[in-house]
Amino acid sequence: MTPVISKSKYLSGLQCHKLLWYHYNRPDEIPTPDEGTKAIFDAGHEVGKLAQSLFLGGIAIKWDRDAEKMIEPTKKLLVERKPIFEAAVKYGNAYSIADILAPVDNNSWDLIEVKSSTSLKDINLPDVAIQSYVCQNSGIKLNKLFLMHINNQYVRHGDIEPEKLFTKEDITAQTQELLLQVEPNLEKMVKIIQSAECPAIKIGPHCSNPYECPLTEMCWSFLPEKNIFSLYRGKTLGFELLQQKVQKLADIPPGTILSSSQSIQVKCAKTNKPHIDKKGIANFLSTLQYPLYFLDFETVAPAIPFYNGTRPYQNIPFQFSLHILEKEGAKQEHHSFLAEGKADPRLEILIELKSLLGNGGSIIAYNAGFETG
Repeated sequence: MTPVISKSKYLSGLQCHKLLWYHYNRPDEIPTPDEGTKAIFDAGHEVGKLAQSLFLGGIAIKWDRDAEKMIEPTKKLLVERKPIFEAAVKYGNAYSIADILAPVDNNSWDLIEVKSSTSLKDINLPDVAIQSYVCQNSGIKLNKLFLMHINNQYVRHGDIEPEKLFTKEDITAQTQELLLQVEPNLEKMVKIIQSAECPAIKIGPHCSNPYECPLTEMCWSFLPEKNIFSLYRGKTLGFELLQQKVQKLADIPPGTILSSSQSIQVKCAKTNKPHIDKKGIANFLSTLQYPLYFLDFETVAPAIPFYNGTRPYQNIPFQFSLHILEKEGAKQEHHSFLAEGKADPRLEILIELKSLLGNGGSIIAYNAGFETG
């Protein structure tokens, strides 16, 4: 039986043939998404729901694992010429669900892909291209192709204004070349899926581009603990060294161009001794004045702003932890704050911190750039 390739599986196939093969031949061996990834998916669904409010009279197709149960309702709604959300369409061995199909003149439709990102990304083009391929070949006349994404300059005042929160970008022309590649790509992917053997794909930049691959832990497990990819900001160099069959930090050959931080790492790996910058530590400690305040924030950065006066993805602190050391040798005091309810927590955090920080001393944070921001 010829496999049906959905939009998501098509994109997986573009990223890595091995990942595509696993999806169809060993799906149980693919790790389930972690809680962080699930939260990103949930946020994307929330953004998609809000985008639908811009299309009055639209009707959503009820999601179902059985594709056929979504395709037939879509066909019926196409006749009614109303906006359709989650329109399911199949052509040949390809299947896609369009976020929004909006009717326009001349019995045609605009296809609108909704993303929670703040700009057009390269991966969005093949995403829309396969949707266009499936729709047009199944008899749906498309007018234009759009990407609808978040406007990060929007500032909330009162109720969310979807027409201001979203930006709609015409990507019809940018998608045309990729549209021509869909059919040959699908043919190649079918052969890969039907192969008895998993493709032998080496690790590379594709493992995290455009998405972090769920097979990364398995595919990268051959590397030793202190390996070349632990180099500080050295992923590109890591792949170059791997091509030279170098895996361990300690085996990086002399003469390799390294940054100062990378040179320290390699030296430590080769000598098996720690690097301690006593002078640097002493200079830092000499700048500190008691009392010492060890401060850490936790923030939330929602795509759809929660509070008035905030923008999409703006970091909003909702929790802090503060340890206070009044003088050398004293016992640390610990204070913490966790916002309750849905009210903007920033003012309450400021008031609480002001009562604890006093007027002198040094505030210390592990990630000082982020905490300062």
